[in-house]
Amino acid sequence: MSSEFWDQRFGAEEYVYGTKANTFLAETLPGYVPPPADVIELGAGEGRNAVFFAGKGYRVTALDYSRAGIEKTKRLAEQAGVAVEVVHADVLRWRPERQWDAVLVAFLHLPPHARPEFYRKIRTILAPGGVLVAEWFRPEQITEGFRSGGPPRVEMMVTEEELRAHFPEAGIRRLESVTRTLGEGQHHSGPAAVVRLVWQAPD
Repeated sequence: MSSEFWDQRFGAEEYVYGTKANTFLAETLPGYVPPPADVIELGAGEGRNAVFFAGKGYRVTALDYSRAGIEKTKRLAEQAGVAVEVVHADVLRWRPERQWDAVLVAFLHLPPHARPEFYRKIRTILAPGGVLVAEWFRPEQITEGFRSGGPPRVEMMVTEEELRAHFPEAGIRRLESVTRTLGEGQHHSGPAAVVRLVWQAPD
């Protein structure tokens, strides 16, 4: 999806994915990386996860290539009285100059040809011992007829096998395919087929 698509979606007055954090990220990150720590969310959208973690005492960076999403992140952070560093960039063209203690990804779906570089970038920006906490839709979201959101094409989905191919086994702390109920605004609502990964970079 283009940045124009997301600018139009995020241009709505309401927060189309809600203002509550993704439950998997919210429940999982503190067990691996407690605050205060430097955390970045890639594809932060309207900022719901970034603002949540900033409120828990993390130092948070939110990256997205939708300017409308960035503006809503700023607004949500101001309303919550927290500080969030925002980066307006295409994650595939972004050239980071630092590392973070944790990387968060919630339903950031990229074309197949782009994902290997995306995974490599995640490994690059994690500090030694840093942790990735991520959740994506898996192919069954389409093939089994779930209607709770996500891209319309199977090739945009992510599988356990793909993640094992790009994240060394020694660092995998959790990798699972589950069906859960989403309650994340109007576009992520209802039963969903997801894959989750927690991966720790070597020290």
